[in-house]
Amino acid sequence: MAEESVFRGGYQRRTREVTLEELCKMPASYALDSSVLVASLIPSDNHYEMGSVVVKRLLDSDDVVYASAIVPVEVCAAVARRTRDRVSAREAGRQIVRWIRLGRLHVLYLNATRMKRVREIGIEYYIRGMDAIVVAVAEEKKIPIVTFDQPLAERVSLIVKSITQENFTEKIIRPEGERESD
Repeated sequence: MAEESVFRGGYQRRTREVTLEELCKMPASYALDSSVLVASLIPSDNHYEMGSVVVKRLLDSDDVVYASAIVPVEVCAAVARRTRDRVSAREAGRQIVRWIRLGRLHVLYLNATRMKRVREIGIEYYIRGMDAIVVAVAEEKKIPIVTFDQPLAERVSLIVKSITQENFTEKIIRPEGERESD
């Protein structure tokens, strides 16, 4: 069983056992890669249907979803580049800002400490700088990365767990209350 800290009067630390039922109800946490958001916003994308389901499931649940501050930039630029539709790209940006304001999407900024780690991840695993940023978020928070980028997931499998199109159904798209046991 997991332990949960409970602070009561005088800030004495007490612990109590958390039941399996309580653990199953706790929100999961994920680091969201821009590939999933982009797919959910472009109907012609090969992963549009699954991307839409995954984004809806993550952002409509109690789960905690993190992204790097660069993800909104990447998503808007990708939507504009792939659709040649500036209006849709701007609307995608407004939607991401709404998710942030509603507390559905938690943004982590690139500071000096993270920058150093991102640089090392990029060098060590031969990945793009933007990908290294989201991997660093997942590593820092000790949570899985949700991505449609299978080669990225494979390259960083030694440092973070990945949820990809290969295992979305068992890891994310499941009835409420069911949680992965590991």
